[in-house]
Amino acid sequence: MSTKPSLSKRLAPIHQLAQGREDHAARQLAESQRLLAQQENQLLEMERYLSEYSEGRVGAAMAPALLANREAFLRQLAEALRWQSGAVADARQRLQQAREHWVGKHRDTDVLEHLIDRCHNDERRVQERRLQRELDEFAQLRPAPSQMAG
Repeated sequence: MSTKPSLSKRLAPIHQLAQGREDHAARQLAESQRLLAQQENQLLEMERYLSEYSEGRVGAAMAPALLANREAFLRQLAEALRWQSGAVADARQRLQQAREHWVGKHRDTDVLEHLIDRCHNDERRVQERRLQRELDEFAQLRPAPSQMAG
C-alpha cells in the first residue's frame, strides 16, 4: 500500500518556487536602490559643479565672446540638471515599483509558510491521536493487574 505524501510535503516545491521569486524580487529591489543612489549622487555632483562654476569670478575685462560662452555653458549645465532630476524621479518610481513587487512576492511566500505550518500542526495532531488510539488499544488488550495476580 503506497501512501500519498502529506500536504505539507506536496506544498514544499510550491514554497521553494515562491521563495525563489521573492529572492529574485529582493535582488531587483536592491539593484533599484543602488541605481537611485547613483542617480542622486550624480545630481548632487552636478548641482555642486553648477554652484561652483556660477559663483566663479567674472572679470570686468572678460571678452564678450567668453562671457557669451560662459552663459551658454551655464544654460547647458542647467538643462543637464533638469534632465538628471528627471532621471532621479524615474529611478524613484522604479524603486517604488520594485518595492511593491517584492512586497507582493513576500506576502505570497508568507502565506505559503503559514499554510505549511498549519499543515504540520494538523499532521502532528493526527499522528498524536493515532498514537493515543494505538496506546488505548494496547492497554485494552493487556490483562488487568488483578487478572495477572490470580
